[in-house]
Amino acid sequence: MKIDTFLTSYKPPEVLSKYYPYGCLCHDKEGNVVSYADVGNVDIKGFWNSAKPVDGLKTILLFMQQDLMQLELQNKKLGTNLTKVGYIYNLENLSFVDALHKESFELLLGYYKIYLDNYPERMKYVYIINAKPYVNFAISIFKPIFSSAVLEKLKFYGSSGWKEDLLKIIDADELPAFLGGNKTDPDGNPLCKTFVKHGQQIPESYYLNYRKKLLSCSSHLKKLTVQRSSMEEMRFKITESLSLLEWEFELKNRDIDFAVYFNSSEEESELVEIVPKQRMDTYYGPEKNYVKCENRGIYTIVFDNSYSWVHSKEVFYRIRVRKPNE
Repeated sequence: MKIDTFLTSYKPPEVLSKYYPYGCLCHDKEGNVVSYADVGNVDIKGFWNSAKPVDGLKTILLFMQQDLMQLELQNKKLGTNLTKVGYIYNLENLSFVDALHKESFELLLGYYKIYLDNYPERMKYVYIINAKPYVNFAISIFKPIFSSAVLEKLKFYGSSGWKEDLLKIIDADELPAFLGGNKTDPDGNPLCKTFVKHGQQIPESYYLNYRKKLLSCSSHLKKLTVQRSSMEEMRFKITESLSLLEWEFELKNRDIDFAVYFNSSEEESELVEIVPKQRMDTYYGPEKNYVKCENRGIYTIVFDNSYSWVHSKEVFYRIRVRKPNE
């Protein structure tokens, strides 16, 4: 994802940057950055109708990079070497249906796996407040990917007790009034809307038009089922340089990783990446593209579903080799 330049190279869809209720909240008594997410008021239906899952994942990673940028600025200001970020997740108003939303779960599982693999020891603590009893079941799904060290950093609260504990780690003048502190907007609003994003309904004007799946109905396409936690490869022997390897594919639902590799012969084991692996979502249109085969050899198309622990993927595809004189 070219994460080194993510802060400047990636621009999320307007609906995500405007309505996703997450951001830097304040600093704790040790100087660490504290971020806040109004999880309970997220318009899950609105997001799934107005943005692609891959943009949801990228936007969450963008927020993570912004947290680290704030941490860097804090270190320059204080002359410190702080490395961790604290989090407050407010689950107030989270419904049973939203708490167990399958597609959101799969997206979050993917994000937290990326987070734990690539941002080791960045998490200082996570305060999960206003949690309903059914949230325990939801959290149990995440536990297999969390180490015991991470689980110790998760602090769960119902509707009481958390304000007092937040004041133990965050100064009252830093903590917004709606979370138990003294800080308000200039007009006295305890919700601190001038610097805190709160969840709200997404206008339907942001909704993307649903497109009927067309390729799955075509008799000219082949069907490939990629099982969960696995991948499928298709090899094509190119005998004439400058031939075109063309593909068109569509998933019945969800997304899949796609890549193209090259090696000079079947005996040669070293693969050269021609099309970098990237997450493809064909919810709003099929993926159509090609590569010009500069060299003769074996070109391998890969449909990779190894990141999905739960769902197999059905791919409807058409792939062909067009020779230079065709």
